[in-house]
Amino acid sequence: SWPLDSSCLVYNLEILKACRHHFAHIGGSLPEDSLCFLSSEVSHLCPGPFVQIQLVVALRTGNNELLDCHLVADETGQFKVNGGRGVIEAEVKPVGCKHLVETLSIDCGGKELPSCTGNFLFLLPVSSSAYQVNIRFRALTGELLDEISKPILTHHQGTNLFDYCDGHSLPSVEFPISKKQPVGILGIPEGQNIVSYFQELVENGAIECFRRDILRLMQHINSSNHVEAKYQDLLLAVKLEKCLILYQMGDFEGCKHAGEEVCIQANRNHSTNYNALVGRAKSVISGAYRTEGDFEKAGELLDSSTELLQAVVPNEETSINHTRVAALLCEKAAVMGITKSERKKLKKALKDVILRPRHRSERNQSRNARSRRRALIRAILFYLCSRKGKATNLQTDVSQKDLARAEEFAQKFKRDYLTNCPMRDRAGFYSAYGDLLTRKGQYEEGLYSFNVCIL
Repeated sequence: SWPLDSSCLVYNLEILKACRHHFAHIGGSLPEDSLCFLSSEVSHLCPGPFVQIQLVVALRTGNNELLDCHLVADETGQFKVNGGRGVIEAEVKPVGCKHLVETLSIDCGGKELPSCTGNFLFLLPVSSSAYQVNIRFRALTGELLDEISKPILTHHQGTNLFDYCDGHSLPSVEFPISKKQPVGILGIPEGQNIVSYFQELVENGAIECFRRDILRLMQHINSSNHVEAKYQDLLLAVKLEKCLILYQMGDFEGCKHAGEEVCIQANRNHSTNYNALVGRAKSVISGAYRTEGDFEKAGELLDSSTELLQAVVPNEETSINHTRVAALLCEKAAVMGITKSERKKLKKALKDVILRPRHRSERNQSRNARSRRRALIRAILFYLCSRKGKATNLQTDVSQKDLARAEEFAQKFKRDYLTNCPMRDRAGFYSAYGDLLTRKGQYEEGLYSFNVCIL
């Protein structure tokens, strides 16, 4: 039972979970309520880059056990404890600085929290000065019973916010942690150009050319006087493109096996680019599991992949992962349905891709655009209740509102990306656009779009 006498209160505040995420801005030229679900007030407070901090708090007893209590958020941004017998509040300094504090009953991943915990969300615009976040536990009388203070530095002066790691499993959310740069052969233009060349072959379905040139690359390395270890990471990066070739050909077991071999070899080589190589390998493998309908395994691999890739510069691969999260949930929605929290997660993943800023170190602009193209295609399919590679089911009702959303995404794709679009994404778009035209009753135009898709 909750003691009425504040002198008996020996409970201490504790932060159970903490995460840090970086954003370029809120909002954008998208359907207002489809992807951008934060209020216009937040957009006004954070017109530029900002850091989002989430802190899940609870009370711990003198016996080092979590207090069995009930935390309820009120309209003032506080948590009332057991109907108001205590209050947990948050404060951001310096006083008067632009910021936003919200109280949530879900964690950063969208999962419901136990009733004895609460989540404070802070939106802090980038600043060269540190913020001070204070969380206080007070009795009903206003007496301060416990307090936690954390300094939050968004970035170091003269640097870019996106030079730093964000994610769910950082050792600290208080200070920026530099991302890992590609090193060795993958850190120089020669190696990066070779990888980009093979990526372009995959994007355009040039399978025979890919096979010929990867063989030439391996023969060149084996016949040269250079130490083979110098090229180990380059070969693993190119083998990852081979995984995608196998995926496109429908050889999902081969794709998974090749990806797992990359993970094993990167670990065996003690690769200095381990995060980038293994993170990407797990992402590709997850696509094979997703297509086979094993959504749970695909989700586990994507989560692991994202944690690895969030520590790497450039962060284009993290953006690709957001696209794959959206693809996973789109497929799951069409097959078995998704929960309300999963729907929010899907929309957030799409928003993160389309609004993500291009990092200055990202040399391959077409690869960066790939994520946005595919996010738009997935958004069209999602609002049409369609699946990639499957005929749309006209027995499934789609509202006029969702049709309008799909139309807006289709027009954005045509306006921004259709020109000079690689073959694979061009086919994907015309397939989704054919579904949209069919849903609108424009059957001849829809058939024409499908014909363009398969040409």
